Amino acid sequence: MTVKRLSKDTMWAGSLTVLVLLFYYFQLFQRLENASVDLRFTFRGIRAPRSDIALITIDDKSLKELGLYPWPRNRHAKLVNKLTRAGARAVVFDVMFLEEDTARPDSDLAFGRALAESGRTVLGSLIQEISGGQPKVISEPIRALRQKGVSTGFVNVFPEKDGMVRTAALWTDHNGSTLPSLDLSALAVARGMPLEEQQQELATVTVGNWNEVTINYTGWRGSNSPFPYYSYADVLTGRKPTSLFKDKIVIICGTATGLFDTQAVPNLRNFPGPEIHANVIDNVLSNSFLRQVPGYWTFLLILVLGLSGGRLIARSRAWRGATMAITWVVVYFIACQVFFNRANLVMDYVAPTLALLTVYLAMSFRRLLSEEFEKRRIKSTFGQYLSPKVIDILIRDPSRLKLGGEEREMTIFFSDIAGFTTLAERMTPQELVTALNEYLTVMTDIILKHDGVLDKYIGDAIMAFWNAPVDQPRHAALACLAAVEQRAALELVRKQFADKNWPPIDCRMGLNTGRAIIGNMGSHTRFDYTVMGDTVNLASRLESANKMFGTRAMISEFTQKIVGDEFAVRELDFLRVKGKTQPIRVYELVSETAKLTPDVVGALRDFREGLAFYRDRAFVKAQGKFNAVLGAYAEDHPSKIYIKRCEEFLHVPPPKDWDGVYVMTSK
Repeated sequence: MTVKRLSKDTMWAGSLTVLVLLFYYFQLFQRLENASVDLRFTFRGIRAPRSDIALITIDDKSLKELGLYPWPRNRHAKLVNKLTRAGARAVVFDVMFLEEDTARPDSDLAFGRALAESGRTVLGSLIQEISGGQPKVISEPIRALRQKGVSTGFVNVFPEKDGMVRTAALWTDHNGSTLPSLDLSALAVARGMPLEEQQQELATVTVGNWNEVTINYTGWRGSNSPFPYYSYADVLTGRKPTSLFKDKIVIICGTATGLFDTQAVPNLRNFPGPEIHANVIDNVLSNSFLRQVPGYWTFLLILVLGLSGGRLIARSRAWRGATMAITWVVVYFIACQVFFNRANLVMDYVAPTLALLTVYLAMSFRRLLSEEFEKRRIKSTFGQYLSPKVIDILIRDPSRLKLGGEEREMTIFFSDIAGFTTLAERMTPQELVTALNEYLTVMTDIILKHDGVLDKYIGDAIMAFWNAPVDQPRHAALACLAAVEQRAALELVRKQFADKNWPPIDCRMGLNTGRAIIGNMGSHTRFDYTVMGDTVNLASRLESANKMFGTRAMISEFTQKIVGDEFAVRELDFLRVKGKTQPIRVYELVSETAKLTPDVVGALRDFREGLAFYRDRAFVKAQGKFNAVLGAYAEDHPSKIYIKRCEEFLHVPPPKDWDGVYVMTSK
């Protein structure tokens, strides 16, 4: 290899390494780096916590035995007294007491006395508003509970951009004084240390104005927590001996339905919120917080891997260079895992690895396709199902197109002709093809007009999506606009059909918004740019669900939440569709809010009030409201459905645990 070639390779390696360094400096790899750390939690497995932390839970069993929550607060006083006598080091309430019990003020006073007499209690406060990076509005426990000797601390956790809780804020400044977290206050009480000493001890491991630490989660054994959980009712009634809590930090929290808060943490999407506090306390007591390797070490490693990798690849055959690159990647990952497991040390993996791989791949595939060829490829690949506006954007900026599959938030659209089989039986094959083409042309043009992507035709059905391959901040609104306009256009299509003596045509539409996988799917020789995932399946189910309600356009609660007041909707049901375990609220898409007429507004109000009565089991009142809707719109099918349901429930009342959910048993 000539000196000139080596010099050119070194230039390529140096330039790409500098590029990686810039990406690292501006933290553009952070999401990938977070994912790599999450993977290290998986490989490490469970980490046994300290044995001096326990959780007492207000669970469904306790509600069943002791009555609905909130309880009289003298009940909490009894529990505090029992735990104090048992020798608990701290009694920490991850339950908020922000409002007075106006019906039982003596109960508040009894609870306050128990807290004060214990001297080992901590209550939660809530930061309601943050301004300029500092807490501005704080909700404290009620005055009756803020007695001398009762500590408080904020319970807030602060997820990162991806929704994961990886760090915990221990304290911050508020109006010139220290505002501690629930965890820091609990530790101060349990250890008998002033907050100032706690802060001095932790100052070397915290960062930022909020004095954050990176949580070293214990992990879970399958679906079981490594921390001991005890039912509130069992402890209060003595079925669990209070000796279990001697010298322990006890966290009292809610896990019953409606009281349970969950957070996304590494490798667990529904992690109990109270257990985050348990992990933070455990990390402090065992000095096991995760520590980050200083950035200058990562900076140096990027330089070494990028420049060395470039030189080695330039001097090696393709297979040897690939082997060397893979070896570097594997060995470095193992090193990161070892330091993570044994020293609670987090080494940046993504940026150094990408420095090596970027140089290797760039130098291996230096001959790129020309810009003109790239434009032709985009037009050829996407011209049939993207609007010209979107194609122009992709041609100007091909980097927006990520082939091979990516996850992103999207709005999915399905439509289908109602009673297509009957329609087909009443028309000749030639008439059916002509009619179907006319209908699909009108509906597809509307989708493209609103910058949607036509995914495919499935017989007489249309599948489309928004927010790919380019970003569309208003993707949900665009999809709803298309649906509303299609419904209006359908009336014109029906008139054209009538002029040709063709049978009437109708359609149903379903829209849903959520995370989905988008990309080129298929074989190496034949593939489609398409979308898949649960979000897609739910949109299809919503289209079918229109049959039951006699509606034309149904959207999910996720779409409705995004479009907000821009569109008038009416909630149809709290529905569990076939194939899903969690119920969702579904809405009929009525129109753009600005185009509502007064009579429609009144009917929507009556239906909404009727639905509220129905869910409150006031079925006679509900029937009255639904009949009022029928008085204005005699063919309103959803009102007829609820009138029938009310009649059935008046005859056979629903069970006590009825939650208003309706289960769809078919697609």
